[in-house]
Amino acid sequence: MKKLNKIVSAALVGTMACSLVACASPDGSGSTTTPTTGGETTVGGTTNDPEVSVVPTDITKPDTIKVMWDGTIFKEGDNYAEEFYAALDEALGLHIEWVRPDHSTYAEQVGIAFTDKSTLADVVILPSNYYASYAAQGNLWDMTAAWENSETANSGRLSSVAPQIIEGWKVAGPDGNTGIYGMYPARGNGCVTYIKANSAIAAGYTEDTLPSNWEEYKQFLLDVKAATGNAPVLAAGLITTEAPYTNYLPEFYQDAYPEFYQNANGEWVDGFTEQAMIDALERIAWGYATGVIDAQILEGPSTSDVRNKFYEYDTKTSVFTYWAGTWAYTIKSNLLKAVPDGTSDEDKEAAGLCWALEPIQELGNYTERLSPMICITSACENPWGVFTYFIDKILDGGEVQMLFQYGVEGVHYEWNEDHTKINGLATQSTAGTEKESKTSKNLFEANLKIGNFSGVDPYTPADAVIDESFNLFNEHSVAAPKINSSDVYNEYQATLWTEKKELISQVAQGTITAQEAIDKYNEECGAIVTAILASFNQ
Repeated sequence: MKKLNKIVSAALVGTMACSLVACASPDGSGSTTTPTTGGETTVGGTTNDPEVSVVPTDITKPDTIKVMWDGTIFKEGDNYAEEFYAALDEALGLHIEWVRPDHSTYAEQVGIAFTDKSTLADVVILPSNYYASYAAQGNLWDMTAAWENSETANSGRLSSVAPQIIEGWKVAGPDGNTGIYGMYPARGNGCVTYIKANSAIAAGYTEDTLPSNWEEYKQFLLDVKAATGNAPVLAAGLITTEAPYTNYLPEFYQDAYPEFYQNANGEWVDGFTEQAMIDALERIAWGYATGVIDAQILEGPSTSDVRNKFYEYDTKTSVFTYWAGTWAYTIKSNLLKAVPDGTSDEDKEAAGLCWALEPIQELGNYTERLSPMICITSACENPWGVFTYFIDKILDGGEVQMLFQYGVEGVHYEWNEDHTKINGLATQSTAGTEKESKTSKNLFEANLKIGNFSGVDPYTPADAVIDESFNLFNEHSVAAPKINSSDVYNEYQATLWTEKKELISQVAQGTITAQEAIDKYNEECGAIVTAILASFNQ
C-alpha cells in the first residue's frame, strides 16, 4: 500500500486525463438523444443544453427485452415464478428474456456482464453502490427526459414521498451533468432491530423496559447472554459494502458512516476518518471481547445463515437487525416453524413473538437504504421503447403493477368476495421443498411503493406485525447519504474497502486499537482519500 501511495498521484493524472475526453455516445449511453423510427421532438433548447428534453415522436415497441435481475423477484422454480413470467409477457405484449445470476454473486456477475456490450442485457438492476459509478462511466442510458414525460410521472398517482425518492435517483453522467439513469418503484426501506421476546423476558425485561440508550443496551446484551448462555447478536459481517453499510449493527455504529458523504456545509468528507468511526470501532471491540457479539460474525456469514441461526428454537441468538415490513412476518413465521411438536399453544405463541426496538438515543434513527436501481444499459438499441413499454409499466397503477407487487391472481394471491382486498396464497419458496408460505410480495412491498393504484388499493397485511414494523421504521428513519462517483473513486473504491474491512476485523479481535486502525488507514490510504475528495469537491 505504501508503494501504491507513491505512485497514486501519477496514476490519477492518467485517469483524470482519460475522463476529460469522455463524451456521451450516440447509441444512448449518457445521451437523451436516441435514434428512433419517427424522429424526435426537442423541448427546452438545443441538445447541448443540460435542461433539454428530447422526446421521440414515434417510439417502437420491442418484441423482446433482455433483463438481468437479482433474486428480488420470483426466480425460476421458486414461488411459481414461471406463472409470473408468462403473465407479465401477456400484460406487456412482449417477451422478457430473463438473465438470473445467483443472488449471492450478483454484483460480481454484473461487473462481468458490462465487459461485453455484445451480450449485455438491455435492462439491469444495479445495487445502489454501483449505480453512480456506472452512470458516470457512460454505461447507462440517461432516462431523465423519458421519466419526466412518462405516464407514471404525470399520472397524479405518485405518493407524497415520491419527490424525495426521485431526487435520490439523480447522479452525474459522463458529461458531469446530473440526470436520472435509473428508477425504482419503491422506497429503499431499512432495518430495525428485532428482539426475541422469550430471551428478553428470561433476562428480566418487558417490552416497556427495553433499552433506550447505549449504556442500557450494553447491559441488556450482557443480561440476555447470561440468561440464554449464548451471544445475543449476530450479523452478516461486521460491515457491509452496500449503503448504508452499518445497518446490521446500528447500535454499535450509531452516527458513524464509513464512506464518503457530503456534510452540512456541502463539503465531501471521508466518514471513515472521523471520531465517530473511532468510537464505533471501540463499541464493536467491546461487543466482541465481552462475547455479546457472536464470534461467527468474523466469518462473514451470509444473511440466510444469520436468519437461520436466529430462527433456532434453542435461542442461539436473540438480537437480529433486519428489514422492516414483510420480513417481520417472515421472521415470526419461521420462529413458529422451529417450535418442536408437542409444545403448548401458549409456549408456541410466545416463541414466535419478536419486539421491534425503537432506535436508542445515540442512534437517533434507523437509516433508509438507497434503492437498487432499474437501469437501461448503453448496449440497448431501443432505450425509449424499453423504457416506455417495460420500465414505465411497472407503476402503471393496474395490471403490471399488481404483477410486480403481488404476483399472479389465483397463484400468488386471491381477491375477497367483494373484490376490495387480497390475501396471499401458499407457494413453495424453494423448489422441491414441502414447506409453503403465504406470498406477501413479489418485487416490492405495499408500504414502500411510490405510485398508488388507479382504483382501490388491495393491500391487506398478512399479519399485523408487518405494519407495526414498518410504521416504527417510518417514524424513526432518515435517508442514507447520497453516493458520489468519479474516475478516481471508481479506480480505488475496492482498495479502500479491502483496507477498511481488514482494519475493522483487527479492532474487533483486539489486535489493534480503534485509534491505531484509523491512523493506519490515514497512513496507507491518505493519498487516495485526498485525491478522491479533490475530485468530489472540485
